[in-house]
Formats: sequence, structure tokens, C-alpha cells
Amino acid sequence: MSRQRFSDIASLIDHLLDRYEKNPDASRWIAAIDQDDLTVNAGDAFVDDLTLLERDGGVEIGWTGPKWGRSIKSVKLRDPNVLYRRTERRPASEFATESLAALRARDDLPVGTELLLDEAAFAWSRKASYLGIRPGEGKTLAQVLRLASAVCERLGELSASEVDFRSFSRLCSGDSKALERNLNSVVSAIQRFSALTETQAALDSEELLASAGIKRLPQPVLICGAISLDDHPFPNMPFSGIPAECAGRVNLSKRPEYVMTIENFSSFVRYVREVARNENGLVIYSGGFPSRPVLETIVRLTKQAYAPIYHWGDMDGGGVRIFRHIEQRLALIGVNLQPHMMNADLLRKVGLKTQGANRVGGSMRESAIGELALLIEQAGLAHEQEEFDPQSPLATSKQVHA
Repeated sequence: MSRQRFSDIASLIDHLLDRYEKNPDASRWIAAIDQDDLTVNAGDAFVDDLTLLERDGGVEIGWTGPKWGRSIKSVKLRDPNVLYRRTERRPASEFATESLAALRARDDLPVGTELLLDEAAFAWSRKASYLGIRPGEGKTLAQVLRLASAVCERLGELSASEVDFRSFSRLCSGDSKALERNLNSVVSAIQRFSALTETQAALDSEELLASAGIKRLPQPVLICGAISLDDHPFPNMPFSGIPAECAGRVNLSKRPEYVMTIENFSSFVRYVREVARNENGLVIYSGGFPSRPVLETIVRLTKQAYAPIYHWGDMDGGGVRIFRHIEQRLALIGVNLQPHMMNADLLRKVGLKTQGANRVGGSMRESAIGELALLIEQAGLAHEQEEFDPQSPLATSKQVHA
């Protein structure tokens, strides 16, 4: 790529100041000059402007050619303050300081905010974004810090009730859409505020918030099996939907032969219609990455069932993270989660190379799905569960044909 060359004084000054602000610790900032396309008068005016800047100490001109036919080859920045005065441009560091002044003056921001504000000032003074927030957006940064701090508090509270994105955002920041608008920035701030566990660090943005009980909408808990609400058995239906706030009142009315959690809705419905109706199983829709009410329902009913529990999901990075999240929660009550139609041998047969990253993240060495996770990361293979016909874990043959 050819080096950018300048023949306009305003563009030249902006270029030199941009380079200076992005890296003020550099030893030199140089711009190449191109006078070939200028008319004689324009060329003379351009040289006069540069000569004046050099006389004031702002730049140093680099000449080339013999004395009787010299031309300007390059210009080196000497004193940026001279160029700021020439253009009346505000230094980025001054703008960053002013943008953060009101935020620094507040006394209601979370502990640890000062360090993040210093980091923001450093980034913004170099015209770089901080936590994905552009220079000068102090109001946005304040919202992000408040939201991140509130999420961190919930991450340590397993009993925290489920809340939707917009209600949480309104209560914490005064703006119901701030969380959705700045989701990745909030998660980046959480990573700065809190020492996440290896498992938490491997989650994507929405998965991390879901683990804190924050989801876009509180979805009902979908269950197929013999269950009751306040000891009143449900009628015979393919499956039941229990509002999240009532999930804690659901119990088993009959012990099942097994428990099955299923990641995707279409696979859940097919399994219920094609398999579960002929068996005494308890089948729970995880809703992708399970919300807290779903996860607590899985744990409570599994404990009551005293039966083997399986999980069936996608064989990809997200599917493995979902399995691991449920697996770790069940391990706290001494129950081992088993993968259903999710194993390395099967993926080698049916998996396809993914176009993008298929990151698993976190340690899977102690997981029942560890070998599959390793294959997904190393070989980049993936497979969606909807492409399989549902099969019962009670079937004698575990082999699935694509």
C-alpha cells in the first residue's frame, strides 16, 4: 500500500495531530508531501503555510533536491500546541478530561469505578473507544458502569429472582433500553469489575447475564411428565407451561424412569410427541441457555426423581457451554449429567466444518462432554440437534444415523 501524501494544509495538520493523539509517546510523527498536482500559486501558498508553521516551532520541513530546485519531501511534527492553535482544534486529552468530569464528581457510582474512569481517560485521550464506548460519551459510560456493577452483585446471589432486560435496565440506570443497547460494553465492564470464574468467562454476553437471572423476557418453564402445582396434578397434556414466578411450586406427582433436558424448542416438541408419550420420562425444555427458574426447576425435580438425567443439545460451542452449565449445577447435589446423542464419535460422522469461530471456552477436562468439546474446538466441527430424529435414552441402540 502506498504511503499517504498531502498537498492540503488542513488535512496535513489533522493527520499529524491524529497520529500524535493516538500515540503521544512516539518519537516522531511525519507526513509525506505531494506538490505535483498543485498549481504554481497553490504550491507557493502551501509552502508559505508550512514555512510559517516551521517558524513558529510547530513542524520541521524536510527538503529534497538541489538548492536551486528544492521541493518539500516531508513534514515532521515538533510542537502539537502550535498546530492546535492554528486550527482551534481541542486536544483529545482535554476533551476526554471534560467528558469525564461530571462522572468523576458523582458519589453514587460503584466501588472500583475510579480505575475504570482512569482507563477511559487514557483511551479517549488517544481517540480510542473504551469498553466499546466512543470518546466523549460520558453518559453512556455511566449507565454501563451502573449496570455492570448491578450484574456483578447478582452473579453472587443464586437466589436472586428472574428479571427481564428492560426492567433490570430501568431500575439500575433509569433507561429501559440501555442494557440492550450496550450489552457487550456492560459485559466488558463486568470483566473489569469482577474476577469471573473460568466457566463464567467462557460464556457469551447473554449467557453470562442469564446466569445472573437476567433474560430478555422471563420465559415459561415447559415440562412434559407427571407433575403437580401445589400438590394438584396437571391434566394429561403433551406438555405444560409454568410461568417463571410459579416454577418453584411445581413438584413431581410420579417418579419418572429418567429426566431429559432439551436445548432447542423444535427438538423438545418432537421428542414429546414422538418419544415421551410412550414412556414414563420427565422432559424439560432448557430454552437454550437455561434461565434461573428453569435451572432451579431442573435441579429440584431431578433431586425428587432419583433417576438418570440426560441433556440433548447442539454439538457446537454454545451447546457444550449449556451442557456444562447444567452439569456443574447438578454436581452440587451429587448428580451426574449424561450427554444424549452428543459425543465425539457421532460428531466425527455427521459434523460439518463451521465458517466462523466455534469457541468452547473454559476447562472441560472434568466434564462428561470433555472429548466432544475438544473435538469441536480443534476440528471446528458442529452439528445442530434438529437434524436428528429424537430417540429415547432407554433405547438399546445409541447409534444415530444422519
